[in-house]
Amino acid sequence: MAPAPTTIASISKWLIATAIIACGLLGMAVLSVPGGGSVVQAQTPNPRESGAEANRRRQAEQEVKDGEAVATGRYWTPFELARNGRCQEAMDDLKRLAELGRGYENAQHIYGLCLIETGDNTRGQEWVHRAAEAGLADAQASYLRSYMKDGTDHIPHHAAAKWLYLYETNPLRLTIGAEDALERDDIEDIRSSIPRAEYLKGLQAARNWTPTFWAVAETPETQ
Repeated sequence: MAPAPTTIASISKWLIATAIIACGLLGMAVLSVPGGGSVVQAQTPNPRESGAEANRRRQAEQEVKDGEAVATGRYWTPFELARNGRCQEAMDDLKRLAELGRGYENAQHIYGLCLIETGDNTRGQEWVHRAAEAGLADAQASYLRSYMKDGTDHIPHHAAAKWLYLYETNPLRLTIGAEDALERDDIEDIRSSIPRAEYLKGLQAARNWTPTFWAVAETPETQ
């Protein structure tokens, strides 16, 4: 292969030529398979397959592809419903996703918020807490908002201090491009509402904290 070029124009031409050569080599490679067969031969229509059978096969293959696309879209549907204030319609799907456990903390969080919105505050806070314990920054923020609203009726001062520290230092929240779930003024209001001794106690708890992931097998939930 020729040496790499040095100007922008020649680099573009060189990359295009290299891509063409690579595609040609790839085409030659995929045609050959062990045993002397070929991909082209494998794709040759079955002479015993009637036109109607071929149409049914192609239709079935397309239905599989369409089903995969629909499944992907359906995953986000309950989140959109909840975001638009339609929690009752989203509840069943959110519950099903939340109970899948680790990796579905967003569903646990939103399911918890929907439970709270529809009047089941106790169970709702449990689900928000599960997502917060797994390290989801938005869930930690929601837990802190409940403290702002209900004070120590929700959680003790030292627990609020713990969650505040965990939220502020959450590495996912600090990722470039991530939006803050709590305003800076809210953070300062929470901090100023916590007595110093309780705040220090919470900091110690936060430093000893490690994520825990809820699993349905441990504490199954029934409606």
